[in-house]
Amino acid sequence: MNLIQLVYVSRLAGDESVLQSIHSHAVRNNTAHIITGKLLYCSGRFLQVLEGEPAQVHRTFDLIKADPRHRDVTLLMEQTISERAYPHWNMGFRHVQQDDLDQYPAYKAYFQDDFAALKIQPLIALEIINNFV
Repeated sequence: MNLIQLVYVSRLAGDESVLQSIHSHAVRNNTAHIITGKLLYCSGRFLQVLEGEPAQVHRTFDLIKADPRHRDVTLLMEQTISERAYPHWNMGFRHVQQDDLDQYPAYKAYFQDDFAALKIQPLIALEIINNFV
């Protein structure tokens, strides 16, 4: 099976009252299109990994880019994978709090400004995602 893994960042447009809606919409869409992954939210910023068949992942990413709840959507990386890293999560979600970041001080910079640090080191995005279960 041909699979890809896509990682992007974006900013929340609006307030946090839409977080549950974003998550439930992702679960429905991803279940219907056999997409797995994980979504982190911290201080107005999203970090997400999507995995599945290329056409479905690209379609989902296009929907995210068009979603008015997201702004500054930036692709960090896309790679071919032989198997899913998150096979049991149609969309895992974690609202990362400042206390959580205090446990991983090296990650704080990655949730600031314009995501410049993640653009320079995109593979760190997967490490961050995997540390926040």
